[in-house]
Amino acid sequence: IENYGKINNNMITIRFLTPKEYHWYGDWLKEQDEETIQMFFGLQVSEYFLDNLAKSFVDDIENNYFLVAERNGVWVGTVHIAIVNTDEIEFGIIVNHGCRKQGIADQMMREAIRWARERGYSQLYMHCLTWNKPINHLCHKHGLKTRNMMGDSEVQIELDPPNIITLSKEVGIKQRNLFHTFLNTSKAYQEIYG
Repeated sequence: IENYGKINNNMITIRFLTPKEYHWYGDWLKEQDEETIQMFFGLQVSEYFLDNLAKSFVDDIENNYFLVAERNGVWVGTVHIAIVNTDEIEFGIIVNHGCRKQGIADQMMREAIRWARERGYSQLYMHCLTWNKPINHLCHKHGLKTRNMMGDSEVQIELDPPNIITLSKEVGIKQRNLFHTFLNTSKAYQEIYG
């Protein structure tokens, strides 16, 4: 998982949630402002809906994965990755309103595409609303094409299979993130225990 540099003088770390952390996704969604929720779902939804959605992910951990972008341990963005079948995955991306236009969605998109490629998925698509210009722009930037199954509401990309270069990049990125996590843990330990 890659850190592309400093944003607002703080590193962004992107990591996968463990299944025990999945329930936090629903809590995070409930913390988002109304505009963010409407941009993601296309309409306002209730807390009851968000709780049930999060529960459905917890109940189906084999087909749902979550990337989170964190700054100083605080979530600033998420990607929900859902397994559709052996060839396809779909995902949804959200960046906290106050953290947009900082490259966070781009970082998460790169990692989601890399993750899919390294696991042999050949098609990645995302439901996005036609009026959600930032997500549409992000999809086109990464080469995703419009899928007309539901009008212009989905985009898809076909992935090349993994190769030695992409595999070695993933190993290097994981080593850098492990080092970054170690440094953050050491710093926190020093602050607590002096």
